Amino acid sequence: MKQSIILVGLVVGAVGTNYAFGQSAGVVQFAAGDVKVVSAGGSERVARKGVPVSVGDTLLTAPGALAQLKMGDGAIVVVQPESRLTVAEFHYAGAEDGTEKVRYRLDHGGFRAVTGAIGRTNKQNYLIETPIAHMGVRGTDHESYYFPVTGPVAGDGAKPGAYNKVNTGRTYIRSGAGEVEIDPNQVGFVASAGEVPVILPGVPGFFNRSIAPRSARPAATTAPAAARLGEVEQNVDSAGGQLNNVRMIRTRGPRVTPGDGNGPLVGFTLAAGDATFGGSGNGVAREQNGAAENPVNGPWNVSWNTWQGNVATIDGNATTSPTHLIDSTMKTALADLSSTLKMATYSYDGVGPGAHTGAGVPVTSMSLNVGVNFTNQTITNYALNATAGSTNWTANGGGSFTQFTGPAGISLNGTCMGCAGNNPNGSAASGSAHGAFVGGSMAPGMITSFGLSSVGQSLSGAALLNKQP
Repeated sequence: MKQSIILVGLVVGAVGTNYAFGQSAGVVQFAAGDVKVVSAGGSERVARKGVPVSVGDTLLTAPGALAQLKMGDGAIVVVQPESRLTVAEFHYAGAEDGTEKVRYRLDHGGFRAVTGAIGRTNKQNYLIETPIAHMGVRGTDHESYYFPVTGPVAGDGAKPGAYNKVNTGRTYIRSGAGEVEIDPNQVGFVASAGEVPVILPGVPGFFNRSIAPRSARPAATTAPAAARLGEVEQNVDSAGGQLNNVRMIRTRGPRVTPGDGNGPLVGFTLAAGDATFGGSGNGVAREQNGAAENPVNGPWNVSWNTWQGNVATIDGNATTSPTHLIDSTMKTALADLSSTLKMATYSYDGVGPGAHTGAGVPVTSMSLNVGVNFTNQTITNYALNATAGSTNWTANGGGSFTQFTGPAGISLNGTCMGCAGNNPNGSAASGSAHGAFVGGSMAPGMITSFGLSSVGQSLSGAALLNKQP
């Protein structure tokens, strides 16, 4: 059986003779704060307007400092504060004839770039290297970050690893374990070289502090899809997942249209190739399609179902394990919450539909506690711990009430022990959670759904929580 996938080549190996150190690559348009340009030979010079940047040069920005470069192909690059970016390779002779090429090496920190001629036609000739993964583009305005395990991290809940956010166009992150494609307003993430990249359910807060290019030219007029992406179709043996003897793992899950925020909360798992993806939604399109259910009624007019049989669909996509739904006719609107409420913790007491992995393994032990600040209308900490079979999942998240009770949900990040075999540190997990207050203005209860993904495996579920005294 054959299937079609997108193939994007890696540019690897040492810098060739056509791209020798010292060859001109661009110029500093402006710099603010302590910014240095360090040559391949180790000599340093202060970055200021008009200073040339050559192949082999490294831009070093101190905390609070930044630099904007104008590359020889017209690209604009903004090196963000506390970053180290090397122009490892650059060649542009004025023509998009396949010899044009750029390779950046990001050792820590981040940069934002609006691409120029390089990568516009020959997409494979634009590459970003980090110590754990490669990133490529298909004509884009993108932001790339890498935070090592030891060293400065951005805060805002950021974890060590490589991130790539797309503003326009498309990008990808490729590790030794797989690849994920990234669309506008999405962020791809990978924690280590041996893990499969994932799409984060939300945009980490540190991207909000990213400095945009000044006077950057808008992206070129959008071309037809095939021409814009420069996609090369290859036949892949789906049984072995091999392409030219290279293991290809497609990791982006099926797209699900955000719900309207007015229906049941749903925890579900979907499939893409050999991987499963956990999801959470509020009012997403869903069809039972004959799957068996087990309706149960609880306090505060809460009711829940578990659709069994693996034949239900979410937004037209087939689920791979039981789908969990929870709802109430006594949901409390945010405007109706009592002004006397201050802080509270909601806890799971084993009531509700529970959770399953994407393979259908039920959770045998689960704790879920949600910290709430009613004054600021924020979820201060959504803390989940669940064991299913040989896997143990932990995740935390937070956000505003508007996010939590609306279509978007809040982001979860954590770890799955057992998802990546015997990895003693576990593998990164990410996902989302949705919720609603129930029972009246004093909000004595909460309903929630959640979904997590890690290394092609997943967990999803739903629960009823009680406010603690």
